Amino acid sequence: MFTEDEAPFVAEMMSEYFGGAADEGHRCLVDDTDGLRGVAYYRPKPPADRVWDLTMIAVRPERQGAGLGTALLRRVEDDLRADGQRLLLVDTSGTAQYDRTRAFYAGCGYDEEARVRDYWTTGDDLVVFRKALA
Repeated sequence: MFTEDEAPFVAEMMSEYFGGAADEGHRCLVDDTDGLRGVAYYRPKPPADRVWDLTMIAVRPERQGAGLGTALLRRVEDDLRADGQRLLLVDTSGTAQYDRTRAFYAGCGYDEEARVRDYWTTGDDLVVFRKALA
């Protein structure tokens, strides 16, 4: 589900989660119906009041386009709503490579809240999406 460049980031995140980050409120949802199909990792954004960061959501490429990502995202939102959380934020890239990603969030009811030019690197903006959960 991840490029070779992304693999160390994912490995570090999972290591943190299983190494104690879950105790700090980090959460991980896995869709492993018929093998690993998708995963979502999300965590609180202290010191903000009940604001969460969707750090990662991924669906195996051969399973994309079948609604699995949307279903996984809805599970994340429902989980947070059940706990009375307020906002879910998503950071992504502004490059053409992430056009489908940004369209996915917009299609799921997320608003583009902010854009920071040249954040990731020159020519690659940070795009922040926001969804109110209450």
